[in-house]
Amino acid sequence: MKAESTAWDDTSLKTIGIIAGNGTLPVRFAREAKKNGCKVYAVCHYKETDPALEEFVDDLQWVKIGELNKLINFLKSKKVSQAVMLGGVNRIRLFGIKPDLRGLSLIYRTRSAKDDVLMRAIADELNGEGIEIISSVIFLQESLVEERLLTKSKVSESEMDDIEVGANALKAIGSQDIGQLVVVKDGVIVAVEAIEGTDRAILRGGELGGPGTVVVKFAKPTQDMRFDVPTIGVTTIENMIKVKARVLALEAGRCILLDEDQVVKLANKHKIAIIGCPPLA
Repeated sequence: MKAESTAWDDTSLKTIGIIAGNGTLPVRFAREAKKNGCKVYAVCHYKETDPALEEFVDDLQWVKIGELNKLINFLKSKKVSQAVMLGGVNRIRLFGIKPDLRGLSLIYRTRSAKDDVLMRAIADELNGEGIEIISSVIFLQESLVEERLLTKSKVSESEMDDIEVGANALKAIGSQDIGQLVVVKDGVIVAVEAIEGTDRAILRGGELGGPGTVVVKFAKPTQDMRFDVPTIGVTTIENMIKVKARVLALEAGRCILLDEDQVVKLANKHKIAIIGCPPLA
């Protein structure tokens, strides 16, 4: 895949921190960082982070969501000056968190539950302690989607129209921090990703729209590539198969596609089209 340009030279990094959520991205990033000769230190979240990450890091610290002071102290103890935020957090679980005093103070200052606002506030807090949050795709640039058709199955003219409807909808709602995915059928938005996440949104959209839906996943217009970069993988296709969805449209250069060979093979088997689309203007 074509790499997106970045101001960071990954060959100059000797130590990197990972603030790890759920999913496979933290493990993949750690593996690539180690290949590039980095020492890797991870902060893992209970009930979220894959324990397999331990195999690919030099040391790690487990914390509960909201234990900001413990997170910062661990990274500082390892002399980490650059870190990435990778993987999601079950947003439903956020309603029951018990943050430490530092985390509580940050939440009070931001007065917002929006992902983007909280992520930037955490990044600012870390920066104040000498830990800079850098682009989360620094070792994953080869996984960024290219602007092209990836599968044997092609996209029809009507499906292209649905992609345009979906992309315009995402552009309109992006500033509200609602989601990065919509499901479209015959020009109608049948599902918008909300707190339930990508997988459930695809299933809900398929149930409402029936076979032949078009799934559109784009970054927010104001997407900060330091965190929450749209990501899809084999599970995405498996859920599309369950509801007989027909097309997956991804924003080129701003979406990560994991396990491309496996994803494309599975999509081809089930006649699902995957296309990388031009970034939103």
